[in-house]
Amino acid sequence: MQAAADAAESGMVSVVGLDAEKTEALCAKASELSGKRVQIANFLCKGNYTVSGDKEACAKLAEIAKPDFKARLAVPLAVAGAFHTDFMAPAVEKLEEVLASVDLKKPRIPVVSNVDAKPHSDPEMIKAILAKQVTAPVQWETQMKDLAGSGSFERGFECGPGKVIAGIMKRIDKSAAANVTGVPA
Repeated sequence: MQAAADAAESGMVSVVGLDAEKTEALCAKASELSGKRVQIANFLCKGNYTVSGDKEACAKLAEIAKPDFKARLAVPLAVAGAFHTDFMAPAVEKLEEVLASVDLKKPRIPVVSNVDAKPHSDPEMIKAILAKQVTAPVQWETQMKDLAGSGSFERGFECGPGKVIAGIMKRIDKSAAANVTGVPA
């Protein structure tokens, strides 16, 4: 993925305060104005999305998000590339090669994919989805709604600095228990 990120000037922007449709429209306008691609890469929760794309398109999107689309916030992220988009396609074949050599056992607990927000237990399907997630948008909101709605989500733990995931989970389901076990930065 690092090699794919190095191959193109790309990035990501956090967009807050717009619904998915308005964020899609913002991406389309920024793509049109810049002549470059940008698209939603992370469906985090209603009103909170991350977009990925060409660096120029990301800059244009950040520039027009508040004045033209009334976003509350549009912040470029300090990342190496446009993850979860076709910009990462060069990494897929190499990842598939590595995954083919891995002896993956059937998990005791199904793996919930961020590609389709569904649980999977078949090792070959899990490998295929791992390769696909490199270029597919993250369906975090759907994934967490489904888990919380099915009663499968008991408690989440956020490790590391910050409380971003716990905050997003509270926006998805106010009753969801999420602990923050932050590590000092």
